[in-house]
Amino acid sequence: MAGKKPAKVNSTNKKEVVTLPGKAVYYMGLMTEGFSCPICKRNLIKGIIYEHEGVSYCSRGCIPKPEKVEAT
Repeated sequence: MAGKKPAKVNSTNKKEVVTLPGKAVYYMGLMTEGFSCPICKRNLIKGIIYEHEGVSYCSRGCIPKPEKVEAT
């Protein structure tokens, strides 16, 4: 049997690409010394942390939001 053809792409099927802040990194620390988030002070021994502009955070919620500048 022949395989099915992929669906045609028209202008209504295009989706926006959402870029999330931070790069996900798997962190494995020592039992004596783990990762401490600079915002919420959460301690992690192992798990996924997020690096953004050279600083590491425990979740994407801890990454500071960029400030919006309003033109007047």
